[in-house]
Amino acid sequence: MNKKSRLWREYLISYVFIFAIPFLILGIFIYMNAVKVVQHEIEQANSYKLKQVQSYLDGQINGLKHMAAKMAFDQRLTPYAAKLNDYSAAETVKELSRYKDNSLILDGVLLYFRDDNQIFSDEGVVSLDVLTQQMYRFPQAEREAFLADLSASLQITLKPAVPVQLQGDREERLLTYMFPIMPNNSQPYGTVLFLINESMLTSAMSNVLGNVQGAVYLLNEAGDVLAVERTGESPEVERIMKRSELKTGEVISRIGSTSYSVMSEKSELTGWTYMIVMPTDQFWNRVIQFKQIAGLVLFMVLVIGIVAAWFVSIKKSGPIRSLAAHLQHKGAPGRENRPNANEFEFIRGAVDDLHHYTLQLQTNMEQQLPLVIDQMLYRALTGRGSEAETGAGAAFYPHIQGQSYYVMVISYRQDSHQPLGSSGREAFYRLLNRIEVADGNGFGIELLDEQAFALVMAVRESVADTRAHQVQAANAIQALLREKAGIHSLIGVGTACSELSAINQSLIEGLATLEYRLLFPEGHVLFFEDTAKLQDQNRQYSMGDQMKFTQSLRMADQAVCLDSLHAMLNNMAQMEQSMLMLRYICFDLVNAVLKEIRSLKVGMEWPETKRMMEFQTLEDLRESMGIVVARICEHVGAGKQSKRADLCGRIIAEIDRDYRSDQLSLDRLARQFDVSPSYISRLIREQTGTSFLDYVQQLRIQAVKREMLATDRPIKEIILEAGYQDMSSFIKKFKKSEGMTPGDYRKKARLE
Repeated sequence: MNKKSRLWREYLISYVFIFAIPFLILGIFIYMNAVKVVQHEIEQANSYKLKQVQSYLDGQINGLKHMAAKMAFDQRLTPYAAKLNDYSAAETVKELSRYKDNSLILDGVLLYFRDDNQIFSDEGVVSLDVLTQQMYRFPQAEREAFLADLSASLQITLKPAVPVQLQGDREERLLTYMFPIMPNNSQPYGTVLFLINESMLTSAMSNVLGNVQGAVYLLNEAGDVLAVERTGESPEVERIMKRSELKTGEVISRIGSTSYSVMSEKSELTGWTYMIVMPTDQFWNRVIQFKQIAGLVLFMVLVIGIVAAWFVSIKKSGPIRSLAAHLQHKGAPGRENRPNANEFEFIRGAVDDLHHYTLQLQTNMEQQLPLVIDQMLYRALTGRGSEAETGAGAAFYPHIQGQSYYVMVISYRQDSHQPLGSSGREAFYRLLNRIEVADGNGFGIELLDEQAFALVMAVRESVADTRAHQVQAANAIQALLREKAGIHSLIGVGTACSELSAINQSLIEGLATLEYRLLFPEGHVLFFEDTAKLQDQNRQYSMGDQMKFTQSLRMADQAVCLDSLHAMLNNMAQMEQSMLMLRYICFDLVNAVLKEIRSLKVGMEWPETKRMMEFQTLEDLRESMGIVVARICEHVGAGKQSKRADLCGRIIAEIDRDYRSDQLSLDRLARQFDVSPSYISRLIREQTGTSFLDYVQQLRIQAVKREMLATDRPIKEIILEAGYQDMSSFIKKFKKSEGMTPGDYRKKARLE
């Protein structure tokens, strides 16, 4: 049998075993308990119905007792009030009628005063003869007992139901319920008589039987039958009552030659006994039917479970077999040497390969992450990054987070005082791209326009002496450059700031210090605070602001430039100098701006420039110079952007022309355009939004798609021509990009 059938059989056996064993154990347990529960529920249901009848009739009888007691104290039903005149007699009849309406089981209400020949009823006042011979014709024996009890009964008496002829020759079985007035009195003056129709009692009792073949009996305290409701044949009640073992709530299996189930409830209120008698065979027949149904249901569940296990085993093993076949058809890498492996082993090998591919992808992402961080830091250094961008970058790359930040600017100079080439700058970048120093990290960014390397320093914890930390970090960088690259570079250090978004000012300060490289040999570390103080000794205003002003003007950082300008003009306004010296200082600032205008060959014709040179007041100079500075920053920024865009355009054009070549690489482009590979990578990401490799891959995929749709050439030949030597690698990349293989793409396009 092949592997596929073995896999299915293993699934089937395991599912059947998992289902059948617990099912049989639980099924037997549930079956046995369910039978007992059903038997108990049947008994409880009959008992509950019997108690319902008991509760209902007890309530009615208790109501009659309360009614009789109320009638005994009713002044309108006294002998004097009833016999006063005909009107009072009529009122008595009405009062009896109202009492009758308060009970559901009464057929009539009578009031008899002892030693009187008349009796009051809810229908009128009649003589005893008329009552017993016309209205209610009792049997002779019952009539005499009835008349005797009316005059002589001293206790509450309930007579069993007897047949009585009513007016219109209608026969009913009536129970008589007599209450002496007053009860338990040795000399009562009257009797309240309630006539109860047996059908009123049995109608409530018949609801108990339902479809049961049996009988419901109502017995008084003496065991006499007060009322009975029969369905079909039922045993004689006398035979039941003679059973000495009969007790309330007990079920007796056999009475005489016939098996009956007897259930009885005795009322504590009235002393009456309510009894159900039903054939035992009928009782157990319902249990037997339930057993058969329950057994059939359990058997059907077992069969359904086995069928379900068979179906689920097919469904569960099917995808695994299909997946294994699919992987085998697609040529899972590394699995060709395992032809005898089963589906699980084959899939496990494919998962291992996928995990390996995922690790490679994660490695590629980690390699691309520094490019993203470089872009974010570059925007912050040039003053174009927002607080949201720097905050998101810090959260994305937690190592860049710190309590304070500052910039160290390193010039591209070797011992020969010659600028570094592309390979040298790349080595410089790799050396300082990510660096660890005491209590902080360094992140390097190449500044091609400034021919310098900016190292953004993040201080992880608050330090008591920021200058000491800067000195320690700068010395460590100098030592690293001397040891690893043999470079003795001049380093300019800007002041520290608390927000990453403000490091552009620190960069400008670092660049400004490099302007004094003529005064210091290579290998020195210059701090912006020191150079600013050095100039302050010979000037009457802050040359630190002037240095930041000049450098920010060259970098087109308008915000820092205007802040420095306003700071210098504010300092001038507070100087205690002669007007001649003050104008000299102002013209010094004007000359700095004119120098930049001359180097840019723009701005001399601006009206603001002329106004700046003809200023009369400091506010006039502030306004006109502010406009000129803003326009210069815009021009410089546009020039840098144009130069950067031109370089990026030439690089992209070169990639677009040469993307089919397998010799195309970042190193080749760096040598061709005299920039570092990392700088080119950053430019490509800015322009295309993707990495260099992804952009080249997109070009090649687009070329393959165009060629497949335009020609009938073999796909392999087209792929090789596009620059891919590894067919399987390209097919995977194509499928990831387009969701299908190249062959399927060509078929789908032609069908459409």
